[in-house]
Amino acid sequence: MTRTGARAHAVRRLLIALAPHALACAVFLAVFMARRDQLPDPLATHFAGAGHADGFTTAGAFLYQGLALMAVPGVLLAALAYALDARPGRAATAVGYGVAGFLGSMLTSVVLGNAHAGSAERAHLALWEPAAALAVGAAAGAVGWLLAGRGLPPRDEAPVPPGPAAPSLTLGKGESAAWTRSVASRPLRIAGLALLAAGGALVPLVGWGAGVSLFAGGPLVLLLSGARVTVDRHGLTANVPGLPRPRLRIPLARIETATSRHVDPLRDLGGWGYRAVPGRSGLAFRSGEALVARLTTGSEFVITVDDAATAAALLNALADRDHAETGA
Repeated sequence: MTRTGARAHAVRRLLIALAPHALACAVFLAVFMARRDQLPDPLATHFAGAGHADGFTTAGAFLYQGLALMAVPGVLLAALAYALDARPGRAATAVGYGVAGFLGSMLTSVVLGNAHAGSAERAHLALWEPAAALAVGAAAGAVGWLLAGRGLPPRDEAPVPPGPAAPSLTLGKGESAAWTRSVASRPLRIAGLALLAAGGALVPLVGWGAGVSLFAGGPLVLLLSGARVTVDRHGLTANVPGLPRPRLRIPLARIETATSRHVDPLRDLGGWGYRAVPGRSGLAFRSGEALVARLTTGSEFVITVDDAATAAALLNALADRDHAETGA
């Protein structure tokens, strides 16, 4: 599959994933504006187990709360569906459709219930309405699963020809050397900051429940948005910057040779982050220069990082010396 075709398919997947949330927001807004003159102020927005109103919100605040409650998860789930490939991305799209269907149905029911009651105190939410919203969500999820298809078409599984072998550095007997460099994903960092901003925006609108979950997710995404890559006597290591764990390490004994080449995450690994495809696995935070280690199993480990040629040269020297010392 060509790079242009892969990107076109990814954009199509993003538009499909965004569609239900845009539709749910549009329907909710249309119903709210159509019944605006019939709505009490404040509105009944929380209902006890028997369906009687026990929580109230001003009409204007409820409109913005409802739109935010649908738009924020919608953008996040659509971004997840865009970033993931094949089955995981299809599942994320289906979940997004289900969430949009359920929230849109529930919020519209609240508006109609208030409009029919005439006053917030008399508003009532029938027990069948949440069940109906769940049914709408399930049906929408099934539609999302069908529309998402099977993700990217099957890629050509023939191995990508390796680039020219990096020259091996000369290390004296007993001499040690190490190389280290940080790599980060700008989109992931933006996503982490967006989660923090969304949490701050939602707290005054819908309370701490939704805001705290976003505040917790933001730092986690920021933490996992990059890696520290190190080549030394231990082999090839990638870990979260500033933390000893989580850590991914490939010892020298498992490395046959190393080189550097240009890598496109979508084409070569099926997406960003930690990925595994037949014959290849790796960490991809961006397109561009990458360190490629061919393992003794015949597979490749790829990690996108600057100055990959130097890292490959040192890795070759260290691996050659280790193999000579161990007789491998």
